[in-house]
Amino acid sequence: MNELTKTDVAMHPAGVSRRAVLGFGAAGVASLLLTAGAHPSAKGIAGSDNRMWDAIVVGAGASGLGAARTLADAGKRVLVLEARDRIGGRMWTDRTSMGIPVERGAELVHGSTASTWDIINQQGITTRRQQNIWGRLAPDTPWLDGARYESLAFPQGAPAGPLPHPLPGETALAWLERVGIHRDNYPILLAAVEVDSEQLDVLPAEWVTDLVDWAIWEKDVPPQTLFEDVYDDHRVIGGYDQVLRPIAAGLPIRLGTRVHTIEHRRGRVDVHTSRGSYKAKSLVIALPGGVLKHGDITFSPPLPADLRDGLQQIEYLSVFKGILEFDHPVIPANHPVPRQWDVMTTFSEQPPSLWNGSVGTPGYSGEIVVCWATGRAAQELLDLPERERLDAALANVRKAVGSPGLQYVNASTYDWSKDEFARGAYPGPFSRRRGLNTPIEDTIFWAGMVTSNIHSSRDSGIAAAKALLAAR
Repeated sequence: MNELTKTDVAMHPAGVSRRAVLGFGAAGVASLLLTAGAHPSAKGIAGSDNRMWDAIVVGAGASGLGAARTLADAGKRVLVLEARDRIGGRMWTDRTSMGIPVERGAELVHGSTASTWDIINQQGITTRRQQNIWGRLAPDTPWLDGARYESLAFPQGAPAGPLPHPLPGETALAWLERVGIHRDNYPILLAAVEVDSEQLDVLPAEWVTDLVDWAIWEKDVPPQTLFEDVYDDHRVIGGYDQVLRPIAAGLPIRLGTRVHTIEHRRGRVDVHTSRGSYKAKSLVIALPGGVLKHGDITFSPPLPADLRDGLQQIEYLSVFKGILEFDHPVIPANHPVPRQWDVMTTFSEQPPSLWNGSVGTPGYSGEIVVCWATGRAAQELLDLPERERLDAALANVRKAVGSPGLQYVNASTYDWSKDEFARGAYPGPFSRRRGLNTPIEDTIFWAGMVTSNIHSSRDSGIAAAKALLAAR
């Protein structure tokens, strides 16, 4: 098991939507059967290893737990096997490194209709909607309010439309250059395309043409006009892991149990792990696609050829997420961005985007700043030594708030591509997502492989469980 990569630094050293996973109270009990909500113990293990389970779920992330919860609620005897010493996968709430819980993986609830709101509302979990979102093209350009039409304006004037259609295979950057829209004239909403995906010299032109047409169409709208639609991303106050706790409650979960071989035939699976072997009538595999693509599990007989080919077409997006903790709010009193800020992005910087990971947390006097980049820009940061990555993140915070002497008190970063139980943060724009979930002989079912947020992961687990129940 990889240990958490982090840097904790004292005061004296140098130091528009997001995605992002869980771990609670599991370290040190990797070989035990964990019944969520109780203290980890070996109670209930004896005599259970050789039983025939109705279903085994491999993976205790949001998708695996969603599947297991659905099966257990349907009265099935279900066992969850998890290679890590915690549940949650790429949902990982770190409660020890900083003054408040921080998210090393998934961070936001995307949209007011996400299926996880049923748990959030039932459990009375506090959230904050990201609302103060600001951006600028470069440090020498003004901050613009992402909720107003000024963020859709061309700084040097809108080009005359209509613009020519993209050429076959033309990239977004090549098309923008061809039609005369250069980076110093990007609306900040256009610049934001690169923040959560690949860079414009990689993305197809079709990814930006509608946005550019919209910006030209609306060029005469007064810049201070508010958009009718507001941002709809929400942070969970006090730790995202609160969402998975009720899903996991009462489920038999074996942590530290790494699956290496799966033997299967219709109506029977034998799962061989680092902690022994288990048998069941059916199986739900709820692992990241990158793990399956890498061949970390041997299937006997082998998976169908079309599925093996499909797994090789899964591509993960490089993601950099640096987390800096300051002992005080970083925005000075006379700054154009309000002190209760949620997002600040300087698109010329790397990493470009900063968001506030602590605003709305009761009783906390410091501030958590999350520094974010994706695609090639993220990979360039990940290729640096950890200290240099954090220095780059701090440099952007200093420029953003106009405080060259600003220092953090704690900092950390994590490279999900180096995590052997993830092999990447989430699928990128060119990753295959369809045709990968066909059951094998109504015995092996699939969940989570190419999902990129918590609610879609959980939903995929529920769908796999329902398909299993229908087959049975």
